[in-house]
Amino acid sequence: MVNKTYATVRQPTLMRHFSTLAGPLKNLGTKSSDYHVVFKNIVSYDKLVYRIWTRFIAYGAVALVLAFDIILFTPSHWIVILQPEARSYYENWIMLLCLAILQLFLLIGTVSASRSTLRAQDPVPVRPPRKLRVAFVTTRAPGEPISMVRITLEAATRIRYNQGSVDIWLLDETDDYALKALCAELGVRYFSRAGISRWNTKKQTYSVIERLTSRLKRLPKHSRSKSPDPANTVDTNPFFAAKSKHGNLNAWSQYISEQQISYDILAGVDTDQVPEPNYLERLLGYFRDPDVGFVVGPQVYGNYKPGLRSLVSRWAESQASFFQSTIQRAGNSSTSAMFVGTNYAVRTSALHQINGFQPCITEDMATGLAIHANRNPATGARWKSIYTPDVLAVGEGPDFWAPYFTQQWRWAAGTYDTWHRTVWRVFFKLSPRAMLHYFLMLTYYPMVALTWLLGMISSLVYLATGATAILAPWGEFISLYIMTIVMQLSLYFWNRRYNVSPHEPSGSWGVSGMALSALTAPVYLSALLGIVSRKKPQFVVTTKGVSDNPDWFAAFRTHLQWAAILTAALIFGLLNGHHHPAMLIWIGSQLLICLTPFGLGMTQAVKSRGLIGKLHKYRILLMRELTNVEFI
Repeated sequence: MVNKTYATVRQPTLMRHFSTLAGPLKNLGTKSSDYHVVFKNIVSYDKLVYRIWTRFIAYGAVALVLAFDIILFTPSHWIVILQPEARSYYENWIMLLCLAILQLFLLIGTVSASRSTLRAQDPVPVRPPRKLRVAFVTTRAPGEPISMVRITLEAATRIRYNQGSVDIWLLDETDDYALKALCAELGVRYFSRAGISRWNTKKQTYSVIERLTSRLKRLPKHSRSKSPDPANTVDTNPFFAAKSKHGNLNAWSQYISEQQISYDILAGVDTDQVPEPNYLERLLGYFRDPDVGFVVGPQVYGNYKPGLRSLVSRWAESQASFFQSTIQRAGNSSTSAMFVGTNYAVRTSALHQINGFQPCITEDMATGLAIHANRNPATGARWKSIYTPDVLAVGEGPDFWAPYFTQQWRWAAGTYDTWHRTVWRVFFKLSPRAMLHYFLMLTYYPMVALTWLLGMISSLVYLATGATAILAPWGEFISLYIMTIVMQLSLYFWNRRYNVSPHEPSGSWGVSGMALSALTAPVYLSALLGIVSRKKPQFVVTTKGVSDNPDWFAAFRTHLQWAAILTAALIFGLLNGHHHPAMLIWIGSQLLICLTPFGLGMTQAVKSRGLIGKLHKYRILLMRELTNVEFI
């Protein structure tokens, strides 16, 4: 059962502040006909000393990484040049190549963070226009509890927009009678595509290998004597794929079109999101600009509680802090914020232009890219997207490692699928600034995954052969590397001042979020391999017994497999005298990444299942039996 009390963020005064972070609504009056969204750079509103410090750490972080790389990769430091006759010559080249790519990823990440810091902007909110016809929708997937749907729909009925009309819709996949009764009780419109074949088509193949194979199968065969029977042809229109959010939304869109119902704006939240009453008041004003295609807000978790029980949800929100508070705001500088489907408002004419929500694992990201790749037919200008820091919906984060890993696997796989399916077709249709912004955003998951892979390759090669990449005065290099890391951390910590989460103070460090990103790296690599081979994540488990905690050994299978490989290699390497301090520190950190989620998760799992109490009970019974034994 989902617990949506949100006691920590449902305080009226607190939410009133965080739902208006962009500032008070501006009344345009008679000037609204030529309105275009206005932005304010969040750095420019700081004190002079703060502005200077922001630029110092932003440029300094990039400069230090560049300086470190230039010194590190001076050819006179390369083992392959210093020891060309070494037995591990080719292995040394592998180590050097891995190190070079890892440093390139570090540079790209630093440039992305620094650029976002300097370009972060907030839109100036304005009052919504009159007479807009708005559909507010939420999509319910099979298995999501009705109690959760009720809370979301009840909150939706309290949304204010007195200047126009709002219809609230529940899009259900199951044709559930109880949900129909709930909608009738609340005055909410109900739609289900259950049992309608044209709206439940076969899902697209996401595997690169399977897509290539299917293309070969579709090649014409000269020996074919007759055309296939249309009655036996399976409809594979990906826009209406069964058991998908985009298929649900597109089926509803076609349904209302057939019913001759039209809307100007489609607003919506996920079913685990509770919208605030001022949701539409804070989003619709930006649509006064005729070129705004969609508006999105931040994702905030309501189940944020102290203790080990909610550790994952706390860390997950902290992990998203930099994206929500800085990267999305930087998208405003090129009016190309990413479409995030947890809470949004989108112009229906922009959706119709791209034939609806795009078929992808993460349909929201692909849909946003498709909108940005097109122009407004009325003005000829590129479609804009706006990110507001206003917290307008409070959601439900993953409480345990298993659902968190599943969520992260899906998000990472969606990014890879977007690269494979969408980016190469639309990327060069974006404006140059939007192209750069999306490139830096979309490289995050691939870089983290490949960083883990390359790090493991270099560790295994070293432990097996003793090969290395660089021979240099390590004391000097470590000093420079520490300076580089300190500057990068300073940049991250400084951006915490702009945090949009109601839970974490602006001055909090956010170290847990940084740690969680590192701990999830093996999952991101699993998702990358899954897109290529279509493997399903092995850490999805079914809740068993009386406990609602799904974490058990299978949830950490990916991490434990890497830990086993690394441990075996470490033993082999130590037995063969491969014990360079720097490499051992690196390998130790990798083992820590593998074992930390397992340790934390299993501690809570054992506690929630009462295993300690049961063992104690059995021990008492055993001792009682032993004391009653009669010796003959």
